[in-house]
Amino acid sequence: MCSILTDEEEDDTFIKPGFELVTPRNTYMVGQLLGVGGFGDVFQVSCKDKDGQTVDYALKVEKQKENRHSKLKMEIAILKACNDCNHFTKIVDRGKRDELGGYFFIIMELVGKTIGDMAKKHPNGVFSFVTALGVGSQCLEGIESLHKHEYIHRDIKPANFAIGLPPKQHIVYVLDFGIARKFTNFKNEVKTPRQRVAFKGTLRFCALACHQGVELGRKDDCESILYLILSVLVVGGLPWDVENRHDVWRIKEECRREKRSELFRGIRRAKELHLFMDYIDSLAYQDQVDYDFLYKILALSCTEVGADINDPYEWESMEDVKKRKKKTNCKKKEGKKISKKGKI
Repeated sequence: MCSILTDEEEDDTFIKPGFELVTPRNTYMVGQLLGVGGFGDVFQVSCKDKDGQTVDYALKVEKQKENRHSKLKMEIAILKACNDCNHFTKIVDRGKRDELGGYFFIIMELVGKTIGDMAKKHPNGVFSFVTALGVGSQCLEGIESLHKHEYIHRDIKPANFAIGLPPKQHIVYVLDFGIARKFTNFKNEVKTPRQRVAFKGTLRFCALACHQGVELGRKDDCESILYLILSVLVVGGLPWDVENRHDVWRIKEECRREKRSELFRGIRRAKELHLFMDYIDSLAYQDQVDYDFLYKILALSCTEVGADINDPYEWESMEDVKKRKKKTNCKKKEGKKISKKGKI
């Protein structure tokens, strides 16, 4: 969750380190500014627990503005809904203040570095094959849980996933729900797609549907998960490292056809990732995703290179591995079946 900030970003924050946030539950001392987003700032804060020990959390604040709905309210709603999944941070405190012009805040579990920052620390800026697919599978688990609660993320990228702090270094957390959207109506039916939709998301990682200006669905989050995996797996990253939106769109289309090998270049075992993309591309907006099929092909890809997708990640020590349980995911496997479409 920590990133390097410019002097301008630090000057623009309305809450500063040293500020005391007093709530009915506790008093939080604001520390380091961790990040600045489009809808709020994130700080590290500390407080005393019931035993008098100092504990650290993350504080996210959003300035209250007229004629704009609070994005932090959406984040709170999602974190409450996904509380049963260990890929989402736990809420510690939340509220609204009238001071400093008015702001909303949420205090939550503190996590470690983002997937993007972790990859940059490794040779060539990428993970090993097994770590990349293992992390990608956990990202998918978190997004499946989000979809189960009838939300889509719409801004999936390495900067919006982070690893846990000790002893949770093997857990990947989903972050930042500023442009998330509920895809069902009051009858719990998938909403009728809008005829035209404004561009949402991050250019490098957004789905084809985003370029096409059509409604995003569950399949589009999964398409972005594939791009995330490839960005931390392929040396040199995604082949559309350009700024022009139409050029990015064109290259993404070409990577389905004549430039497909460029998208998967240098990968030890690419067959299953081809299947991942083909399956996602076969879906329509309203379709349910066969998540188990996607987990299965990611795991199979690791098996085919003599590894296990649950193997320790590159940043985990042997001591870390001994302390954690082998499985730390939130998938509910009972009663699920691989669909006919999902057969390999």
